[in-house]
Order: sequence, then C-alpha cells, then structure tokens
Amino acid sequence: MRKEKRAIRDKAAIESLLRSCRTMQLGLWDGREPYVVTVNFGYEDGAVYFHSALEGRKMDCIRANGLVSFVAVAESELIREDLPCGYTTHYKSVSGFGHGQVLDDPADKAAGLAVIMRHHDGPEAGFDARVLERTAVVRVVLRDLIGKVNPAFSGDPQV
Repeated sequence: MRKEKRAIRDKAAIESLLRSCRTMQLGLWDGREPYVVTVNFGYEDGAVYFHSALEGRKMDCIRANGLVSFVAVAESELIREDLPCGYTTHYKSVSGFGHGQVLDDPADKAAGLAVIMRHHDGPEAGFDARVLERTAVVRVVLRDLIGKVNPAFSGDPQV
C-alpha cells in the first residue's frame, strides 16, 4: 500500500470492519476482461460466502478459474473544500483476494447460506430444498485481507 499510514494491520480490526459491511463489489475474470458485480455476502472463518442464480456471467467466471477479488466499503463520506484539489473521501474499507468454489452438496449450500444470514442477523435455518436446488452458493477461501482507512488513524487499530 503506497500510503502505509492508511493501512489497518490488526486482523481482528479488519475482520470486524468486514463484518460491518452489508455488500461488496466482487471482481471476477472471465478470460477476456474483468467483471465486477455487487453482492451481499457473509464472512466467517477466513471465507466469504455469496449466493447466485445457477447460470450467468458471475457463475461462468467462478467455474472458469475461481479467481476472486473484492472491496467492501463500511463507511464513505465526501469531504468538500473550496478548491477542487482539497476534495477527498473519508472511508473505511476491506479488500481481499481468494479462490471461489461452487458448493454442490445441499448441506454445504445450506451452511453457506446460514453464514450469509448470520452476517445479516437473519434466520439461519429453514431453507427450502427446492430453493437450494436452484441456488448457487459460493465459498471464497481468502488468502489476503487488507484494511484501509482515510483519514489515517494513529495508535488505535480499532477503526
């Protein structure tokens, strides 16, 4: 990270920030060009879970190579100044990289959906078997999580 003072290094603080986010912008590669889409998600034990229709560009990308990156913004506020170069944005965000795997087993799909529901303080049980059949659930095992904050903080990693 070029501006090291904006980095959040404390893993617990990064995970806490990620848990406060409700959506993320998922970056995928289809072999020709990048594809970015907003999804809701759940985070638990070093993995992000999201759901999808069984078919479509998002799922084509995951099945083709599984490469996933994302950014989730917890807070964002435009700061206006009198001069254009004085404008900035205050934010707290988490980025990550990993490999996505489509879950096929109905029990695994239900467990992944339960992670998403827990993340959003919703009910974690009672998934209809017919809905599970027509829903894709993807687990992204993360290899990197990066926290960033602007303005930079000093001392306290609990952003």
